[in-house]
Amino acid sequence: MFNPLDLLQILSVRFINIMARQLNLNNNVITEKIQVLRDVTVALLDEVKSLGSMRQVEINEGINFDDEVKSFEILLIERALEQTGGSQLRAARLLNLKHTTLNAKIKRYDIHLGRRSPNMQIAE
Repeated sequence: MFNPLDLLQILSVRFINIMARQLNLNNNVITEKIQVLRDVTVALLDEVKSLGSMRQVEINEGINFDDEVKSFEILLIERALEQTGGSQLRAARLLNLKHTTLNAKIKRYDIHLGRRSPNMQIAE
């Protein structure tokens, strides 16, 4: 026969173990939610950054079409390279270009992992 105090102790230990497991599960859920929030924050900051790189072109007084197209190509290539961590092959896939075409444009515009050469200016 069980002593009531022994039974209470056994039940208390079981209860504490169950609660510890539950708290551990809750901590895992909280940790996962925090990671999701971090990922979403980084994605949102990237989108805000990309919005800043897009500018409205004023054509009232005329523009140099080739310069504007070149500027837009540079921005797209830089974004693709940033998004792929510098992988030209994956950036080419994102841009739906052959990797050789992307590589030629990177060389022509002197683009280095999302940063263009100081000599290459974007038309303003």
